[in-house]
Amino acid sequence: MKKLKINEDYRLWLLLNKTRSAIFKLRHKKVGQYLPPNQAAALVTIWAFDGRITPVELSRQLFLEPHSVSELIVRMEKKGLVTKARDKNRGNVVRLSITTRGRELCRKVMGEDLIHGIMDSLTGEQQEQLRLCLMALFTASLEELGMESEDLLLP
Repeated sequence: MKKLKINEDYRLWLLLNKTRSAIFKLRHKKVGQYLPPNQAAALVTIWAFDGRITPVELSRQLFLEPHSVSELIVRMEKKGLVTKARDKNRGNVVRLSITTRGRELCRKVMGEDLIHGIMDSLTGEQQEQLRLCLMALFTASLEELGMESEDLLLP
């Protein structure tokens, strides 16, 4: 059987994907008792936008389909983590807000220091290089998708 040759671009992509998966697995192991990873990501994003984000915008931020985000919001509402409210200026628009309970849970999840511990394995200079490289890949991917990067950055 002939061995598959993998070029360097694909090796880097595999390494990036495996690194992401390993960090997600570790994060789930450490904080999954509080909140599933997809709900944690949604909660942090909703909090970052502080009542200005819509379900559609949340789906864009998280790169999820709108119906998946709708289900996610329903589950988080049932847990008392988020609320939905009609926009005062545009009645057909719904805005999402984090509740006090959601903030408390978010602080617990973020307080586990897991991400800080992983990032501390890099020097400040390495972190900046990583940020620049990831932003370049992110921007190139968004261009291929026909999306604007400034719309997808946390405030």
